[in-house]
Amino acid sequence: MSEASGIESSLLGRLPGGLRPREVEAPGSGRRRLVETTVLLLVFLLLALATVRDVVRAAGVNHRLAADLRTWRSVTGHDYHNLSTEQDIKGYSTRDVICGNTSPGAPGERTQVCFVMTGPIVKGQRAARGGYYLPPTVHDQRARRYACFGSAKRPSLCPR
Repeated sequence: MSEASGIESSLLGRLPGGLRPREVEAPGSGRRRLVETTVLLLVFLLLALATVRDVVRAAGVNHRLAADLRTWRSVTGHDYHNLSTEQDIKGYSTRDVICGNTSPGAPGERTQVCFVMTGPIVKGQRAARGGYYLPPTVHDQRARRYACFGSAKRPSLCPR
């Protein structure tokens, strides 16, 4: 017997009886093992599919947000990098709100313009369907929004 197999057998000898490898299959356990293996394979397949779906969805969201940032910069003509993004998490829609300063300065110290982005990505950008302005503030609060335009005029985004 080689040294490696001796170490291996001593490690296996420490396992409880039900977990040790068997020399001979117990009678009647083949069907049970087949069912257990099938169930484990189905669980593995379900988890693998869920992981792939989640990764693809995350990549799509990242692609969409990058297009939103390009659209904001294109519409405003400002190449700012401190932009805030807000996704519609409750409705699982593709409506995103991108906000940034109208003039150079730290976030929250200048008036901000926010655009509501919807629709598909076309030529690397999305359509700005509406928006609103915010006074200098750190947080986007519905009551502080003004000069709403486009689809943002709906009561859910802007005060009356």
